[in-house]
Amino acid sequence: MKQSRPPVVRMYFLDDQLRKNLFPNCSSVAAYFEVSPKTIQRDVDYMRDLLGAPIEYHRKKRGFFYRENWVFLPSAFLEQDEAEALKVTKKVLSHYTGTPYYDEVSSALDKVLQYLPKTFGDSDLFSVYSFEHSAVTHELSTHFVTLEDAIRQKMKISIVYDAPSSGAMSERTIHPYRLHYSHAAQRWYLVAYCELRMGMRTFAIGRIKKLQLLTEHFECRPGFSVDAYLSKTFDQMVGETEQEVSIRFSAYQAPWIKERQWHPSQKISEHHEGGITISFNVGALDAVKRWVMRYGKEAEVIEPQELRDMVRDEVRDMGVVYEE
Repeated sequence: MKQSRPPVVRMYFLDDQLRKNLFPNCSSVAAYFEVSPKTIQRDVDYMRDLLGAPIEYHRKKRGFFYRENWVFLPSAFLEQDEAEALKVTKKVLSHYTGTPYYDEVSSALDKVLQYLPKTFGDSDLFSVYSFEHSAVTHELSTHFVTLEDAIRQKMKISIVYDAPSSGAMSERTIHPYRLHYSHAAQRWYLVAYCELRMGMRTFAIGRIKKLQLLTEHFECRPGFSVDAYLSKTFDQMVGETEQEVSIRFSAYQAPWIKERQWHPSQKISEHHEGGITISFNVGALDAVKRWVMRYGKEAEVIEPQELRDMVRDEVRDMGVVYEE
């Protein structure tokens, strides 16, 4: 065995020997790896003192042994910044209890983190970083489990949905395609075919009031791409006809608009006075109208004319409200 092997390989070997109660000693392991006994002693000291391995020496057997069960993981060899990254991941994940794979990922992280060297303390890590909580109710957690099963098995589901457009409850049978998290909206959505509307729709999972897995299977629409569908949405809404939309923003608002990607197809043109024009292809003009209205006089619709008219009419109606 060549001595160029890294220490972790020797420690894996030691762990295997110890686990099999073979009572390895520095001389025997050193001979195997063609290194000095002092090198193996340093490996043993590292495992015992820094990794917390319960290694003791048996005088009669003239070798080392584990005095109790212990798990040896490669996580013990993480660098300080790598260990902190895992702890940050665990902290972020703690705010998403109930979301898909939370339990599995959380359990996996716990198994890794518990065997990190004791020298990797939290110190003031979480006085540097903080994260907002995500409100996920027990009801939503149950929805995720049912929806994932339905998507994997291609089973139809029945839902009672609180539609935001009408404010009314409606019962629908849908074919679930994908669970999708929108960073812009900070919400989970379900992309599904709706038998009631006879087309693809995006449902906010928080608005699904009742959910039942049916016994009937469905076939995915031939040639349909969820990714292509999502690329045409704006604020998780999709229209019938895709159009090119252009919005001009003032020099004051431009820096904030440029900081984010609002749509996969977006293009930005910069103007000499500091303003910008952002263009993208979408069909959900009503969603774009609501977005433009957030910025008041700092945003102007250039095209299409239909969207420009929609914003103008909304501004006129707002004027009537504030005149009273």
